[in-house]
Amino acid sequence: MIKEIAFTAYPVRDVAGVRAWYEQMLGLKFDGAYAEDGIDRYDQANVNGGGYISLMWHEWMEREPGSGSGVVFEVDDIDAVLAELRAKGVAAGDPYATPVCKVASLDDPEGNRISLHQRTAPY
Repeated sequence: MIKEIAFTAYPVRDVAGVRAWYEQMLGLKFDGAYAEDGIDRYDQANVNGGGYISLMWHEWMEREPGSGSGVVFEVDDIDAVLAELRAKGVAAGDPYATPVCKVASLDDPEGNRISLHQRTAPY
């Protein structure tokens, strides 16, 4: 029935501004915006051949910016990534450990929650 996750969409007011943040802070590459009335309304970034994270104009989603949560990006070294983000002025929580991973969370400029994940043991 389900083959894969196609994309996860986050509601935003300013697609271009939030896209720039994801590009500058997390190094994501977006495909190119869909614009309507001269305003970017949607854009998406593929994550290493897997699914996509999409930024979608909040009125299309019928959700308020800042209500998105759930994307968890896998990283090689969570402590190094957090140090780099903090050096760029991003507020991020301290990582917590589970038996198989470390996880930390932060918000994008419109308040949508994203998390970083580093596997520390096979599962």
